[in-house]
Amino acid sequence: WWARSSHSRRAEGQPSRPKVSTCSMVAAMSGPAPRINSTLLQQRVGMLVTVVGKVKPGAGEGAFVHLEGSDGGDIVVNRSQAVQGEYGSEFVEVIGTVNPDRTVTEAKFTNFGSDFDLKQYNDLVLLSNGALKHLFQ
Repeated sequence: WWARSSHSRRAEGQPSRPKVSTCSMVAAMSGPAPRINSTLLQQRVGMLVTVVGKVKPGAGEGAFVHLEGSDGGDIVVNRSQAVQGEYGSEFVEVIGTVNPDRTVTEAKFTNFGSDFDLKQYNDLVLLSNGALKHLFQ
């Protein structure tokens, strides 16, 4: 449904879709990817997850990128398998697999812009992995 014919144009004032880069769209969409923070990485080794974080200054280039997770912890994203391209915003969502060393191998990312409240997002992460977990399964 994202496909557009060469004759269609985006309506004036309508927001454009976020930039998404994929390595393996099939892998990224093959199952649920629970939203987690840096503290929960150790519980999800080998699993597909979703993390949101702030790209740390000077850490947004190369095969490994450091994000400040929603809980303030460090999340290292392995981008070596991803379609190369720099993140285009201060905050990003990454879907990927948690490795034994607690890095996340990126399968897909979405730019979230420069105005995102990590604290409120972390509240959602805590609820979706705690008291309200049944609503997110």
